[in-house]
Amino acid sequence: MWGSVSALAVSFVMLAASASSAQQPGAPGPAVAATDAMSPSQVNQLFDAMLVMQAQEALSLGEQQYGQFLTRLKVLQDTRRRNQQERLRLIVELQRMTNPRSPRANVPESEIKLRLSALQELEGRTAAELRKAYNGIDEVLDSLQQARFRVLEDDIERRKLQLVGRARQNSPKQPQRRPPGR
Repeated sequence: MWGSVSALAVSFVMLAASASSAQQPGAPGPAVAATDAMSPSQVNQLFDAMLVMQAQEALSLGEQQYGQFLTRLKVLQDTRRRNQQERLRLIVELQRMTNPRSPRANVPESEIKLRLSALQELEGRTAAELRKAYNGIDEVLDSLQQARFRVLEDDIERRKLQLVGRARQNSPKQPQRRPPGR
């Protein structure tokens, strides 16, 4: 599994590097084009793989420590992804329930309160699960490595948001949808 993830990360890093070095101002580069053709989950997987690849060097991990780190990093990534998906599911339900144009918009307030309560419970559970996953990672890292890991994670997340933002800017504009009857 990690071998295929590493291969994907290598190709993505090469695409991103070629895009940043060869891109003309205002012209979409290969990384942007690649991002346009990918689903959000594929983009997330590539950046997760990039984190895996860069972690060993950035954190100066030995082989044994790297194996323990990878196992715990996978737990963190799976926890984050699972909770994001569940949160999105609840938000979509709330959107459907509260959209004035939807036939389901006349949902009883008690159902809305149930979804809001479920969302609040999920947010609390997510915080606890993420804290536990980070504690697991911290158990195999010293303080300096912990700090470097947090910085590396933030850097990769920032790169992901920049790349997705550029992809959106450079993608062909979708025709504006008009509400029915206009």
